[in-house]
Amino acid sequence: MHQEGVTLIELLVTLSVVSMIIAVGVPALRDFIAMNQMSATVNDLVTSLHVARSEAIKRETSVRLCPSTNWNSLMPTCTPLASLAEGWIVVADPNGDAIVVQRHEPLPGRIQLHRDFIDSIDFLANGRLPRIADAEIEFNLLLCDDRGDHNTGGDIAAGRWINIRGTGRPRIYTKRPDVQTALGGCLAHYGPIQ
Repeated sequence: MHQEGVTLIELLVTLSVVSMIIAVGVPALRDFIAMNQMSATVNDLVTSLHVARSEAIKRETSVRLCPSTNWNSLMPTCTPLASLAEGWIVVADPNGDAIVVQRHEPLPGRIQLHRDFIDSIDFLANGRLPRIADAEIEFNLLLCDDRGDHNTGGDIAAGRWINIRGTGRPRIYTKRPDVQTALGGCLAHYGPIQ
């Protein structure tokens, strides 16, 4: 009988090729997962902003998107001084019947949300943001993860900047120069990429 096997050299070559593939593939997979998680989080937040604005127009009343630490309870409420990263709700007629239109769980642990000094984002019955002293206001939300201001390719930043102006329409900024200037940029909040 003739038996064939694998020589020690063939085994070592195979192991070194597999090691190289893993060394190249794991960081790429990690970046892919982080990019998808960031995109999903930004899309969820922007969707809630659109829901709040459209509900304000449809119901002809004010609608508020606010942080809520009890977002999953039977009767969720806005939590003053909390962060949207802890979860949020969209509430129609917040000063009256307070009808919860939408709720969202906390952000994934690796994503941080930085914002202007705001507790909630209110939309008027016409879908616009309220005016303060006859001047339009705007809100800025910066989402960052442990990649900081990392360039993910094509000068697209790892983080995202959401800007909401007086019209109430959110705009997402993805280019590194934009994200780096919004609220100090992700590098200011997370530090350099490890």
